[in-house]
Amino acid sequence: MVNIMKRAKTKLEKDISLEKEQSEITFKRFTFNQLIQHWVMIATFMILVVTGMAVKFPDSWWSPVIINLVGGFEMRTQIHHTAGIVMVILGIYHIIYHVFVDKESLLERRIWPTLKDAQDFWKTILFYFGKEEQPKYGRYSWKEKFDYWGAFWGMVMLCVTGLIMMFPFVAMRYIPYAYVHLATIIHTDEALLATLFIFIVHWWNVHYSPEVFPMSKAWLTGNLTEGQMMHEHPLEYEEAMRQAHMKDYK
Repeated sequence: MVNIMKRAKTKLEKDISLEKEQSEITFKRFTFNQLIQHWVMIATFMILVVTGMAVKFPDSWWSPVIINLVGGFEMRTQIHHTAGIVMVILGIYHIIYHVFVDKESLLERRIWPTLKDAQDFWKTILFYFGKEEQPKYGRYSWKEKFDYWGAFWGMVMLCVTGLIMMFPFVAMRYIPYAYVHLATIIHTDEALLATLFIFIVHWWNVHYSPEVFPMSKAWLTGNLTEGQMMHEHPLEYEEAMRQAHMKDYK
């Protein structure tokens, strides 16, 4: 009798869990196209960090270890250059897609910084001091816009300085040698800054924060749960619910 009751309870719990999964609402955050771009960005960035930091810090104990693991210094250079070229191609594709393929008007894109972002930034500072309520975000928060445009600007800097470093003698036909040396400093320092920002700030916002720890699955599935939408993008959630409610009455 006890076993029958246990089996019945287990079946009921499974049925409830299944119904909960089936009834859970998800919201499309990223298209498959955007997911592919993000995955390529992650892969190339990680390769560039590993192969680049070994040269940035040549006296560290792990530098020769990494260089030997990838097949020597010449192979490291080829891998680094290949990953950089792929990232540049990705950036060009991203621009072409959003300028010529995406049907949404460029001026109406919600990724552009606005006055509300500056206000939300200040409200966030006050929120941390307990002086203000947490600001409500729409499609993109000021943090996400900072991430996006920071990466965009960083890619431009790394691309330009990286090309100068790849073809120093060609570059010296047009610019002084001092600028070539300066490009090396800018390239490596910007790469270090980007690495620290991604691993500390960006990953905290999307993975390490208590709401989604140990990881947000949006970068894998492209979707956000209803709870995530309500917490992270309440204005967009309210708009989506309003539109769904209007459709029900049409």
